[in-house]
Amino acid sequence: MRAATAAYGMFGLALSALLAVVPLLVSGYYLALGISVLSYTVLATSWALFSGPTRYISLATAAFFGIGAYTAAILGEKLPWPLVLAVAALIGIAVALVVGLSTLRLSGIYFVIFTFGLTELVRQLVTWYEVNIHGSVGRYIFVDVTQPVIYWYLLALAALVFLAGWLIGRSRLGLALRVIGDDEGVAGHCGIDITRAKLTVFSLSAVFMTVTGAIMAPRWTYIDPAISFNAFTSFQTLIMALFGGATRLFGPLLGVVPLVVLFELLGAHFPNYFSILLGVVFMVIVYLLPQGVAGLFTRGPPRLRTVGIGARLAERIGRVFDRPQASPPPVAAADGEAVPEILATRGLRKAFGGLVAVDNLELSVRKGEILGLIGPNGSGKTTVLNLISGAYRADAGEIRFRGQRIEALKPHRIAQLGVARTFQLVRVLGSMTCVENVIAGLAFRSPAVWGGRAEQMARALVDRVGLGARAGMPADELTYVDQKRLELARALAMQPELLLLDEWLAGLNPAELNDGIALVRSLRNDGLSIVVVEHVMDAIRSLCDRCVVMNAGCKIAQGPPAVVLADREVVRAYLGDADA
Repeated sequence: MRAATAAYGMFGLALSALLAVVPLLVSGYYLALGISVLSYTVLATSWALFSGPTRYISLATAAFFGIGAYTAAILGEKLPWPLVLAVAALIGIAVALVVGLSTLRLSGIYFVIFTFGLTELVRQLVTWYEVNIHGSVGRYIFVDVTQPVIYWYLLALAALVFLAGWLIGRSRLGLALRVIGDDEGVAGHCGIDITRAKLTVFSLSAVFMTVTGAIMAPRWTYIDPAISFNAFTSFQTLIMALFGGATRLFGPLLGVVPLVVLFELLGAHFPNYFSILLGVVFMVIVYLLPQGVAGLFTRGPPRLRTVGIGARLAERIGRVFDRPQASPPPVAAADGEAVPEILATRGLRKAFGGLVAVDNLELSVRKGEILGLIGPNGSGKTTVLNLISGAYRADAGEIRFRGQRIEALKPHRIAQLGVARTFQLVRVLGSMTCVENVIAGLAFRSPAVWGGRAEQMARALVDRVGLGARAGMPADELTYVDQKRLELARALAMQPELLLLDEWLAGLNPAELNDGIALVRSLRNDGLSIVVVEHVMDAIRSLCDRCVVMNAGCKIAQGPPAVVLADREVVRAYLGDADA
């Protein structure tokens, strides 16, 4: 691995040196074409840094590009050129942080629409300022920056964006983005600070876009908002990245080179039909090359590499997640001994409109016990688990884990404190292998585990749940039962003190059910506290120390399984008045 990485590094240096002499060999049209290729290489690759793994389609490229161009126009004659680029980078970060904090809670088409509107919003603001404050429509740019200098600046920026992508791809930050892209809900329960991860890379991407705009500004001599904030910049960047392959580091480059040439030809010979032809190219990509050109040469998604040259530097990037994670001490009883209660809820309530899913619920889980949470369908059991794990915010009441109130905490903080869960509908990270799924739990828990040790521990957990022979298999190729096992392994990777199992034993045949019961019992023997939501009564009788029965959001009974299941009100809740 190290030899291969070193070989790639030497090849990259040789290629960069070769590209650096291009301005000395060509001029005019071919130098201008080289500048276009490099500028779109930076834009498309920086776009893919964020949008590739997260699958958030951003159309904000033109906004940041235009901000950089206008920064160069305003400060170009007042400051040294390198300082102008530094100021543009700082402005790009500031805008990205403001925009990111406002928009990264959106997803899907809402995020696309907002980022598209951002370009128009910034363009209108700049236009208003130019007309009403500056008293002009645009600005002239008089700086002593030649075409070869623009080329060299862009070449250096391209090298930086590839280096950043390479390091992020080998860091916990890169893994976090991939998990977010696969399933954002799972990411939070794996201990990933979703907002911080998205905002970090979105801001980094914006910096590269902004500096690219600043470097390119002297090419125009004169700019106005229509030139700087051209929406076509966003669409062309998007199409190039997708055509080459946005999930691969060098994928966007494979799209930039041919499409820059194609767009030059279309713009020269068919200017009136350029927008239509651009749409045709986009449709071809979507229907014929969903994984881009890079997908033709590689099978499946990129695999996680946690070791190798650059691992230490990559891990420092990943430490964007790290902060002290002090677990609360156990609550002490009056006599000074630890209270054997690891979880308690008081007055817990959650309503969805007029439907009250959980109403004034009080329950407790003792350390080292298995508590069964049972009841008919729709009684609110899964909602309780969602409240405990932070997926939902309670309307009223409190939840205490080891004495600390957690009802207001985000899912990643609750997970890092020691609460892990599985889901009613199995949710594995389909584009990752079994080992990578489990590393996603190891890498963001407290304390985090990374590198070769993480892979060893992940393989041990995969083997414990019976998937050792399938450790390298993509999770979406597993059977339903094996996906359940993998989901449990990922939860165990969080090293929890409380495990929430939501119908984990459902759908198993008798032999698989016996194996599953034995596995859950072994976890309790290891000292783990477990809450089991289950409809398989044989499992409830075999596993649970106590049961809490819910109906219509309320607790109607609690006690040992044999006593609770014989309770008349419980029988009535399951079977109805006529059969009770």
